[in-house]
Amino acid sequence: MKTLRVMAMRQVAGRLWPEHLPMAAAELLVGGHDSPALRELAGCSGRERRDDLEQLWYQVLDELGVERLELQEAERWALRDIAARLVSGDLVSLPELVAEVTGLDIDNAEGELELGFSLAVRAGCCEGCVADELAAGKPELLAGWEAEVRAAAVALVAEGR
Repeated sequence: MKTLRVMAMRQVAGRLWPEHLPMAAAELLVGGHDSPALRELAGCSGRERRDDLEQLWYQVLDELGVERLELQEAERWALRDIAARLVSGDLVSLPELVAEVTGLDIDNAEGELELGFSLAVRAGCCEGCVADELAAGKPELLAGWEAEVRAAAVALVAEGR
């Protein structure tokens, strides 16, 4: 089960959409977190106005004492999360990997390993290019790129933080 801080990071990085916040709130309640706004958010359907759901989410964070995160910190966390999911085998689709990293601001990468992982993934160009290479039957091009990306991910995850 995801922790409150992880969910907060995902929301700021654009990986937890407002319509999914009620389910995230329900998961947090099951995990032992509790506050009036959390219970209210968990009771929502996800079809409420985006602004209303986000306002409730921020109220949850305030009530539970979680500081509001900056986009730069959340994007760096997301980059490391993507690398960890790749290393653990939770992320196996190359087009999905490229799409997730491409959505992040490379300027937020900090340090040689974060930048190296981001650049290695982006060397695969874009989601369409990777899919085109797969469809064109060019496994040798993809194999080298994939090995480089996996090595960069392993190095980033090994660094910790």
